[in-house]
Amino acid sequence: MAGLQALIVPLLLFSTALSVGLIVVARQSREESGVREFTFLMLAAAIWSGAHALQFAAGDLRWMLLWRTVGYVGHNLVPVGFLVFMLTYTGSSEWVTRRTVALLAAEPLFVAVVLTPTNPLHHLIYAEVGVEQVGSLAILARSFGPWYWVNTTYNYLLVTAGLVLCLRMALGSRQHYRRQGTALLAGAVPAFAANVAWVLGLTPIDYTPLTLGFLGVVWGIALFRYRLLDLVPVARDTVLDNIRDGYMVLDDQFRIVDLNPAARDVLDDPDDALGTPVVEAFPACVDFLDRTDSEAEIRDEIVVEDGDSKRYFDAELTTLRDARITGRLLLLRDITGRRSVEQWYRTLTEQSTDIVTVTDAEGRISYQSPSAERVLGYDAADLVGTPLVELVHPDDRMAVQERFPDWGSSEEAAVEYRIEAADGTWRWIESRGRNLLDDPTVGGIVVNSREITERKHHEQDLERKNDRLDRFATLVSHDLRNPLTVIDGRLEFAEETGDPEHFAAISTAVERMERLIDDMLTLARKGAVVGDPASVDPVPIVQDAWAHTGTADATIDLEPLPDTVVADPDRLRELFENLFRNAVEHGGPDVTVAVGTVEACADAPGTPPGTTGLYVADDGPGLPDDADVFEHGFTTSDGGTGFGLSIVADIVDAHGWTITGTECEDLEGARFEITGIETTRETAATGDTTNPESEPSHSG
Repeated sequence: MAGLQALIVPLLLFSTALSVGLIVVARQSREESGVREFTFLMLAAAIWSGAHALQFAAGDLRWMLLWRTVGYVGHNLVPVGFLVFMLTYTGSSEWVTRRTVALLAAEPLFVAVVLTPTNPLHHLIYAEVGVEQVGSLAILARSFGPWYWVNTTYNYLLVTAGLVLCLRMALGSRQHYRRQGTALLAGAVPAFAANVAWVLGLTPIDYTPLTLGFLGVVWGIALFRYRLLDLVPVARDTVLDNIRDGYMVLDDQFRIVDLNPAARDVLDDPDDALGTPVVEAFPACVDFLDRTDSEAEIRDEIVVEDGDSKRYFDAELTTLRDARITGRLLLLRDITGRRSVEQWYRTLTEQSTDIVTVTDAEGRISYQSPSAERVLGYDAADLVGTPLVELVHPDDRMAVQERFPDWGSSEEAAVEYRIEAADGTWRWIESRGRNLLDDPTVGGIVVNSREITERKHHEQDLERKNDRLDRFATLVSHDLRNPLTVIDGRLEFAEETGDPEHFAAISTAVERMERLIDDMLTLARKGAVVGDPASVDPVPIVQDAWAHTGTADATIDLEPLPDTVVADPDRLRELFENLFRNAVEHGGPDVTVAVGTVEACADAPGTPPGTTGLYVADDGPGLPDDADVFEHGFTTSDGGTGFGLSIVADIVDAHGWTITGTECEDLEGARFEITGIETTRETAATGDTTNPESEPSHSG
């Protein structure tokens, strides 16, 4: 007895320990499918084996019955756990719910927890209980009650269902999963056979708990070698029903024979789709299927109207063959979200004031955003293939090429330059370039640009204002000091001598200060600013300016002038006043001044149409050699301020004209030519609107 007992009990304890070990290993893969069900099964097997070992070790009927009752819990839960694990493993996990498991375990638990402990009261499980000797081993005598057979039949049905699921999976799976299924069957079948043999009385001892140890060894091999819980096969229905892409299986007549829930969601009447031609159930695919003349795979986009919105699908049609064409598989991938994002970016790019340009390695435009039309007036498609540098102002090309050497800079770099718009004007642009030639999605150099013309004008205007402030400060601190010194010195001499001629010098210095102050205020308040230009008759403006020159001995020769010129009349009057005053200051009070039209200007190369030129000449000493007479503060006259011609240059620049100083051949003095003046030639209704032929001379 001791020898047999010593052999069975360790084997049962080994089986128990092996089950517990498998539980520990399985729990380390707790994220994998089937771990929870496998743990439940191994726990039930450990309870059964452990209690059976203690039953044999007890030797006393009372203790043997106690451990038999405990072991019956594991005995009845093993079939439930086996079926639940097989349902999960074979891809039928939708059946594994708390409700289903509770219903499956209701009868076994009722027998194990209620009927077995109270068996002496009703004898439904054991009709008679006793101890008998089998060789040298004491075992419980078996005499089963009626409910034992009900319970055993139920358990066998659960185990049989699990074996069928496992066998079907093993036969219908690929090699790796077939090996897994075979290992599971190899462990489960011996245990099931051992229990059947004991129930039928073929063996005096129940060897089922011992065979659970064999099951643990075989399933351990499956767990480690075939990665049982890492690679759980997923059933075809589970895969197809849960993939986000829709599929329809079509027969050779293009009738729907199968589809998944994602495809049903696309159809208007999915319940009647099976057996219906796909063009009737899914009209949106008609044009797509018209291109199925060949057996080649086709792929295109399908648009489905969904109320007020649209759904976009990437459709793919594949031919199914089995020696011949048996049907086709239509796959539908919903790309509505992607299309929405693309449309969002497209709208953002089109409506943005920024310009996106992509060039190749040579700087030729390969993509131009539609915003180029709104900003520069170009059609985006017309710019493709154009070298970007050709649109850049010639004076700025060097700066652009230096900032983007060979258009290959790998880092963003900003540059400001002028670019020609479609209307021929020049716009200021700020660009940043990034080399994405190695990016397969872009394959080019991306240049992001924005128009900064208005900002540049503000900067230039601010620069002019700062320049005027600097000049004003210089004038106040330097140029006013000279006449003040004269006044101070003359006053000192007048106090000492009482000579009246000192007061005349003081008066002259005061007048010079007044002129300086007037000129400085002009520069500080207006500078190079003009009002809205208008078409004005230049003759009255010239005559009014001459009247304010302040000398009666000077003479003006007014030649025929254009009917009208486009200018700010107040600033044009200041221009002539300063030119006339300059002539008087340098040519003397009896200077002769001529005003006329630059006739050669109209025929000069590069002269814009509709423009003319005016000149003011005198018979004074002429212009000094190599001197910038338009520089602020420059003068050759003792009584001059040096700002008259500077004011003239500012007014000319503000109008966009050009002024040059030359020698006058007729009067042998200075001649100032102003060109680029816009003019209009209107036909007058009366003689009042045309310039009269001026007299040869007018006295001031």
